Amino acid sequence: MKPILRILLRSVKIVAVVVVAVIILAVVAVWLLNMPSVQNKILVYATEMLEEELQTKVEIDSIRVGFFVDDVRLYNLRVEDREHRPMLRLEHLSAEIDMWALLSKEVQLKKVSIDGLHAQLFKAKTDSVANYQFVLDAFKPTKKKKEGEKKESKKLTFNLNELHAADVDVAYNESRYTLGRMNVKKAWNGKYFGELHKIETSWAHVKKRKSVRVDNHLLIDRIVYGEEGGRRQVLIDSVHWTTNNHLPHKHVFKPKQGWFDDGHLNVVARLKIDVEHADKDSICGALTECDANDKTSGLHINDLHLKFKQANGKVHVSDATICLANTKLQFAKGELQLRSKKLGRPFLFSTSNITGTTRLADIAHPFAPVLKGFNMPLRLSTKFSGTDSTLTFRDVVVKTTDNLFQVKANGGLEGLKDKHKLNVHFNIMECVAKGDSKARIINQFTVRKFMMKQLQNLGTLRYRGSLNVRYKREEFRGNLGTDCGDMQFSFLINDLEEYLTGNVQSDDFELGKVMDDAGLGKIGCRADFKVDISKKRTAEMRRQKGGNLPIGQVNAHVMEAKYKGIKVTEVFADIVSDGAVAEGNLKKKGRLADILCSFSFTDMNDMKKMKVKPGIRFHLFHSNNSEDKADRDKQKAERKEAKRLKREAKKQQKATAKAAKDKG
Repeated sequence: MKPILRILLRSVKIVAVVVVAVIILAVVAVWLLNMPSVQNKILVYATEMLEEELQTKVEIDSIRVGFFVDDVRLYNLRVEDREHRPMLRLEHLSAEIDMWALLSKEVQLKKVSIDGLHAQLFKAKTDSVANYQFVLDAFKPTKKKKEGEKKESKKLTFNLNELHAADVDVAYNESRYTLGRMNVKKAWNGKYFGELHKIETSWAHVKKRKSVRVDNHLLIDRIVYGEEGGRRQVLIDSVHWTTNNHLPHKHVFKPKQGWFDDGHLNVVARLKIDVEHADKDSICGALTECDANDKTSGLHINDLHLKFKQANGKVHVSDATICLANTKLQFAKGELQLRSKKLGRPFLFSTSNITGTTRLADIAHPFAPVLKGFNMPLRLSTKFSGTDSTLTFRDVVVKTTDNLFQVKANGGLEGLKDKHKLNVHFNIMECVAKGDSKARIINQFTVRKFMMKQLQNLGTLRYRGSLNVRYKREEFRGNLGTDCGDMQFSFLINDLEEYLTGNVQSDDFELGKVMDDAGLGKIGCRADFKVDISKKRTAEMRRQKGGNLPIGQVNAHVMEAKYKGIKVTEVFADIVSDGAVAEGNLKKKGRLADILCSFSFTDMNDMKKMKVKPGIRFHLFHSNNSEDKADRDKQKAERKEAKRLKREAKKQQKATAKAAKDKG
């Protein structure tokens, strides 16, 4: 027993001596490593190693390693790029590391704090290498070993529990990015939570067509990130985005176009995003909240939410809702094909049927001031698609809530990148206005109104035709059906010269009913007109003469008409109005005499007060000279043209009716 006890005691003594020796060595090592002289030698060695690896100048003012608290502190790290330009400067870094975990090649970063990170990064637009690429290349992972070679030793793994950063400033070419403060923390369940404060950047881009520099500034007050229930949630709060092209605002010279100008944006927004899945190839989630307000133009989207999935260069959207003050639009599905110059892939988009309600006053201030009083609620339905320069609308249906007004159309826009090449075209398959809907729609506009009583006398309007808009030119043409008869028309609004020109033709129109004059019967005629729509010229004429009539002229060929029971044919008329008084002349040519009639009026709403002066002009002899022959040929040509237009109108009506029937 005693020998055994001696052996045991001796063994314990040996173990005790070894343990004490290890403790003494550990204490000495910690003491040495905490001595500034030793740490400075470590600093010199680490700096030389980095310089050799990066082949550039690296400087570190000081480093402190505290093994009792597993703390590493680094002060004033500076790295130059290969052109000897300052590239990276770090004022202070503090890291708490689990030293025992390093034995198993695991880097456990309990807490990392970074203060004063400043970087100058460059990457030319040519194929030259970025000034920071050598750093990435130096620390690339080694290639996999070939078969037969020994397996690689266990690689280092990293685990970060807490990260704090402040005063981060990164310049990339002409752009600049700053971060006020960042806090990221790993919870007990392995989920990350974090906040970023005062993210700010500025950049510039040049519009190619006009070579105009546009400065952009973006400030995000706060980004909150969290993980819960298998989802990652991102709240982006108080986004401020402004643009400045250093030119006068468009509204200064073009008040009719509204206040929206992409060279003078001032957008404030708030977004909330749920991310279900994200990797380098795809992302899937939902935009659950979005409020964006351009304070300059007044365009305010107070709610936008949708689901999205991005993969293979396409973004699939579903369950989308867009809301403005009095507008709510929804569509079930949509798709965006993202542009890629490398793959030769153009930008495309399309949606399923968009439905909703709107009031056009919502877009008045940013896009069309003339709509500022248009508060009539409308129902909308259409399918939407396009590219970066075209928009296409299919199956468009717009109607009032009482169904007294309805439009069905197809069309689109081309040349969106250049206003001089803009082309808007719509085919109106059906437009119906019943009851007082016509007056209610016109009364939404704050413009001077003419012939409102005559408009009401027309009864229900039914229109089929087309709309074309080019640079400062709007053209309407088609067939208008009324309770007083049908007519074919073509209108052209020339905004450059500020005139409305066009023509109207009808074979059987109850003009007396429209003008509220029982003496007038049905009329078949063709009329060409020109109306002055210049506010400046009209105001000057009103100042000089007063009056409330339109300013313009009409030239008409009456094929057949009745006035107080008297039937006349082949009558030519011309009317000229200076805004105060309209004066006209009628002429009916005969073989022996011409029947003449002059008239004038000052109020279109009280045509009974029209002054009429009949007359007759006898021919002294019958003449077949060239002038008379030219007049007869002109009349014959006009009758032929009238018949042709009538046939075309009937063909168009049949084709439209057939298309509507086939579609139904």
